[in-house]
Amino acid sequence: MQWGNLPQDLIEEILYRVPAKSLSQFRSTSKQWHSLLKSTRFAKKHSACAQKEEPLSIMLIDYRVFLVRINLHGFHDNVAPSVNVAYQFNLNSSQVAIRNLFHCDGLLLCTTKDKRLVVWNPCSGETKWVKLRDSYETTDYYALGYDKKSSCKQYKVLRMDLQVILPINNEFEIYDFTTNSWRVLGVATDWFLSQYCHGVSVKGNTYWIATQVQSPHAEFLLSFDFSTERFQNLSLPQPFPFNISALSVVKDEQLCLLGGFYTEDTLHVWVKTSPDESVMSWSKVLTVKAKSGINNNGFSFLADEENKSLVYCNHYMNHSKILHIVGGDKVIQVDPLDLSSTIIPSCPLLLNYVPSLAQISKGALLGIRRKREEQSM
Repeated sequence: MQWGNLPQDLIEEILYRVPAKSLSQFRSTSKQWHSLLKSTRFAKKHSACAQKEEPLSIMLIDYRVFLVRINLHGFHDNVAPSVNVAYQFNLNSSQVAIRNLFHCDGLLLCTTKDKRLVVWNPCSGETKWVKLRDSYETTDYYALGYDKKSSCKQYKVLRMDLQVILPINNEFEIYDFTTNSWRVLGVATDWFLSQYCHGVSVKGNTYWIATQVQSPHAEFLLSFDFSTERFQNLSLPQPFPFNISALSVVKDEQLCLLGGFYTEDTLHVWVKTSPDESVMSWSKVLTVKAKSGINNNGFSFLADEENKSLVYCNHYMNHSKILHIVGGDKVIQVDPLDLSSTIIPSCPLLLNYVPSLAQISKGALLGIRRKREEQSM
């Protein structure tokens, strides 16, 4: 039996279970399928029915975005790990230089080298350019999240100033896609983020390692809830005396924390085990020996608890190998693009990536359309 002879509801039930990264090949099948795969109704049901995607990674190297497959199976049994660049993503079929990335729910929030801001779904190709309320600063922090209280995810962008000179007076504002406008939320005066701090998204909220303004300038976990549009100070594992710290995400759903020292080669990794944030609890899952000379300058990592391994990027002066794999007593350096004779001018960035059909809201009209679609389900 051919596809055209199948009932429409059966076709949809089949497509709901196809991995998101494979659905793009079906868009050209017919106008009907193209419209179906772009609909909010389909995206919502696909999110509930589709099998979990194979773990993938995204790397930002030299202002370009690459999809990377990292295989660490057998690493401790002397099986060489594999790192393969599967694909280079191009924004709108053009080579737009990407300065920084933030991943949330399969969407990428990108700041470009030419001082623009865009939300992009590499899986579907959908983009939304965001007009800034004020002038763009390369030191600004941006994060993407969504309102969990809504019946359908409503995405928002958070922007924060970067100011580390006293007195601290960092303004923060939010962009709402349902109104296509910015709102100033307030000013932070009692904490700040370091210049190379990378935030991560877990279930719609964003987390950073922040520093208190008051002595002894202790670090803590800072979260932002996009539903309430409020910050919250959370505790790190205690004691946490480290001067190297970074955050990551395990399988797009669990917060992961790294700590280490400039003067040592040992790195420690915890995962957040508490289901909510009323009482914070952490579990140490990994301790590895890394290459000496690591620092907080553009540090990003992925932890593999099953294979007791860590993959990280760290920007070195005059250092061409940009990906490091460590586990047990093994330390391997890999250059995914084979740029051994080239000094990468930008800090590399390594992110966990889960493809999805998440749709970017395009204003209040889309919100009305979503309600109509939900009513017809």
